[in-house]
Amino acid sequence: MSYSITETSKFLFVLGSNWQLSIAELDNVLKNSQFKGKIIDYSANIAIVQFESLHREKLYLNKLMELQFILGGCQKIALIQDFIDNRTINDAFPARIEKYKHVEKTREKILVIIKSILPRVFPNIKNESIFFAVSIYPNLFDEEYYSEVLVKHFLPFLNKEIMRLTYDYGAKKCLYYKYPDKNIKSGKLNPIFPHHIIKYGLFNKDRAEIIFGFTEEGCYISRTFTADDPNFKKKIDEERPFKEFKSSVSPKLAVIMLNFLNLFEEREKKIILDPFVGNGIIPMLALIQDFQIYGSDKDQKKVNNTIRNLNWLLDELEEETPFYLDKRVIISDITDLSMNFHQEFFDGISTEPPLGPFFKSKPYYNEIKDLIEEELEPTYDQFFRESSKVLKQNGRICFVAPIFSTIDGGELQINIEKIAVQHEFSLIPMMDANRIVNKSNVKLQFKKKHMRTLIDAKKGQIVKRKFYVFEKQ
Repeated sequence: MSYSITETSKFLFVLGSNWQLSIAELDNVLKNSQFKGKIIDYSANIAIVQFESLHREKLYLNKLMELQFILGGCQKIALIQDFIDNRTINDAFPARIEKYKHVEKTREKILVIIKSILPRVFPNIKNESIFFAVSIYPNLFDEEYYSEVLVKHFLPFLNKEIMRLTYDYGAKKCLYYKYPDKNIKSGKLNPIFPHHIIKYGLFNKDRAEIIFGFTEEGCYISRTFTADDPNFKKKIDEERPFKEFKSSVSPKLAVIMLNFLNLFEEREKKIILDPFVGNGIIPMLALIQDFQIYGSDKDQKKVNNTIRNLNWLLDELEEETPFYLDKRVIISDITDLSMNFHQEFFDGISTEPPLGPFFKSKPYYNEIKDLIEEELEPTYDQFFRESSKVLKQNGRICFVAPIFSTIDGGELQINIEKIAVQHEFSLIPMMDANRIVNKSNVKLQFKKKHMRTLIDAKKGQIVKRKFYVFEKQ
């Protein structure tokens, strides 16, 4: 399929559920990998990217698919076809219609734009059977304008008019993806997921997902070109032989953590360590991303489970099992790491150290204070001390530490930075303040404390995951 694009082409990235972490990962990749570019606009659901040179390459679609593959926090990548400012959208679809003629005229302006992009979305329309799906990504999903106007009025308008315009261009047949009526009536509507794109063949030349992505600046109209393969990540998460959902990062978070190691070139030569392998989710994703993997854990059972999970993954990928696999994932307490691995051997370390026990209800402040002082702080201290010995100079570690919500004293966490400094590690902020233009909406702002570290947690979660990146000095 051939598409022509201009020198000023921009791309829309659909973000994962933790939009701050997704943006931080994307910006880090755009800054430090071969995919040089910058985020020029964003919302809680999308990021708009301007590449330095990728879009000028002949096989730029292959590059986009490669970029999609290495990102953990990106659902889709779409080529932006045009832009409509928010005033035009609000005039065409006001919360309450008072001047109907003005509404009609403004809607005609929108139709002119949509008509002009359709030949770019579908290279051939005449005498073809066309199928499309409209996805609307608002600035924030909890905005009333999204549920009451965009879902209930803008979406039906788009479906009806895009279908009409394709017939005007000579389409033999045109159908569109119909969302459940109950979701439209309630206003609680999620755009189509990546698995829908694969299911309905929306990468074909006569089929497309057309995204209307909103930010504070306006609406970006885009055509989806790549999407994450959620089925495979779901299979790893749910079907691997040994799993423990209570104490394991998801496959997507594992990929994000690996990307913060900044090892983008010749990954097949980079050596990665997970010194708290658990059941092996990080080594599994590192293996998929072409890294050379090593792992350790003091628990024999977890080491065995990791090796079996890795063997299962290699079987799923239809690749031969390396004869040395059981030599690379070993039993080792964190205190003995430097005795079991060579000095300055690893290019990067990515792991989730122990987060403490699983709490069904909020613990008391003193209980957590004792847990941190007696168990967790010594473990993290040992982790930094041993990592400084086995990690190469200027190598990075990306890991998770817990934040505890208590019943009687607010939140408690480990003073990670104090421990890190003692072992000559410096904190690497997860966001570069000079590369992101903050928004007027407070919900969309990156504050200074969010630039240094980022948190992943669901509402009401007792133990939150706090992500850190450090570099060995």
